[in-house]
Amino acid sequence: MEDPQNNRIIPIRIVAGIATVLIAVGAGLTWWTSTSRSPQEPVISSPDTTSPSPLISPSPSQTVEKTLAIYWVKDTNGKQTIVAQPVQIQAQNDPTAFLTVAFDQLLTSSPDANQLSEIPKGTTIQQLTTNNDDVYIDLSPEFTQGGGSTSMTGRLGQVVYTATTLNPNSKVWLSVGGKPLTVLGGEGLEIPQPITRPIFEKEFLPVP
Repeated sequence: MEDPQNNRIIPIRIVAGIATVLIAVGAGLTWWTSTSRSPQEPVISSPDTTSPSPLISPSPSQTVEKTLAIYWVKDTNGKQTIVAQPVQIQAQNDPTAFLTVAFDQLLTSSPDANQLSEIPKGTTIQQLTTNNDDVYIDLSPEFTQGGGSTSMTGRLGQVVYTATTLNPNSKVWLSVGGKPLTVLGGEGLEIPQPITRPIFEKEFLPVP
């Protein structure tokens, strides 16, 4: 009698052999198909030139133009007032640069015929820096020379108002020759540190 287990083994081996042959043929066809195709170049996406460019704010290194004001003194019937003169200034987009140019014009240009400057000739800006809402100005010693209390008040107002032309709420720290300016003139005009427009108007301008 034949062993039925042997009858089952033979067909299984035959099926396994046929499957192996089919897999090998399929792999060969796949390889041949893939190698017969022409290679595809990678796709490179180009930027969309039709979309609008975002708005870019001027960087601090760029030169821009702004309208600032420098301040002079006007004497009307013995009453002194501080008046503004608008000026166009081109400078780097930085508060320190703009204020430096404004002070250069204040100290070197001449006011209108009905205005004057109480700042003594020869006064220069030794150093000017800004830090947020604070403005630091170091003036040359000429700033304290000559004139009485009226002249001292006028020149102080010119400096304070010109220094705060970009931001009227700024605080101004004044020094002369590298030392904080606490007293101005022989009559001892006391200067608060820092000084602001409201402080100047309260302490130094006459009550209407």
